[in-house]
Parts: sequence; C-alpha cells; structure tokens
Amino acid sequence: MRAVRHEGGCGRAPVRTINTLLLEDDDVDAKLIALQAAGFRRLDMRVLRARSAVEARAHVEAERIDLAILDFWLGCESSLRFLAELDARLPGLPAVVLTGLSMPDVREMCLSAGAVRFLDKASLTSEAFEAAILGVLGPRIVRTPAAEPVRYGRPGLTVISNERCDR
Repeated sequence: MRAVRHEGGCGRAPVRTINTLLLEDDDVDAKLIALQAAGFRRLDMRVLRARSAVEARAHVEAERIDLAILDFWLGCESSLRFLAELDARLPGLPAVVLTGLSMPDVREMCLSAGAVRFLDKASLTSEAFEAAILGVLGPRIVRTPAAEPVRYGRPGLTVISNERCDR
C-alpha cells in the first residue's frame, strides 16, 4: 500500500461507448436486441439500427462503428453482400451474424463471408449475447476499475487500492 495526496474522490474508469451497427429488418427483433444491449452489465453499447443495406451504409459514413451485428436474411436477400462490402471498407471490423436459420451451411456461408461469430436467434439469451460480443471485442473494451488504482481515504491523504472505494 502507498499513500498519496489528492483532491478528488473515487470512481470507475470512463468506459468508451461501443457503437454497434445493427442491420435488422424486423422491428420486433431489433427492439429485443436493443433491450438486451441496454441491459449488458460489462458493456456500454450504443445501437445504430438500420433496416436495409442503404441505411447501414449511411451509418458507416456518418459514425464510428466498432461492431456490426447483421441479420442473415433481410426480406428478399441475405446480408452477406453487405458484410463483404463492410469488410472491404472497414477491414478488421468485427461482425456478428444473427439468424433464425441455424443450418450448418448458413453458418459456413457467414463465416466464409467474414463474420467472426454466428448466433442463433432462437437460443440467444442476454448473457450469451453479451458473452459473445465480449469474446469478439476482447478484454480491452470491458468495464473495469480505472487503470490508475481507485483512491479512498480522508481528503488530503489517500490510500491506494485496486479493490474497493470507501469514504
């Protein structure tokens, strides 16, 4: 343990918001995904919803995108063409494909097109969804205590600890 002088209080490190492009044509599924994202415990996620590839392109032009979540089937076409376009435009952008068609050949097509994860909508719980996204994004994006240890103690003299924050 070490003691240092300080003027402020204590708290957690600021978490960078993850801008997530959601390409989903079904309003109910989009709302469920957004509700799940709002309830994530270890991620701060902002969902940018697009109903079509045209709307998704507009988001890509206007916003910083950290993650793409794509519905496999968009009415009359798959999202794989957009996925390839996205991969060419933003190389390395992680993309997750969601679908109700959990057939092995669909999974293989998605992974071959550049998706890093493939998730079945029917069995997707909030915990599994958050864990999948954490797995895709890696540990650098998770809400954690501040990189600088949390400070606690009386004003003017602070004991540094990585564990807790008491006043």
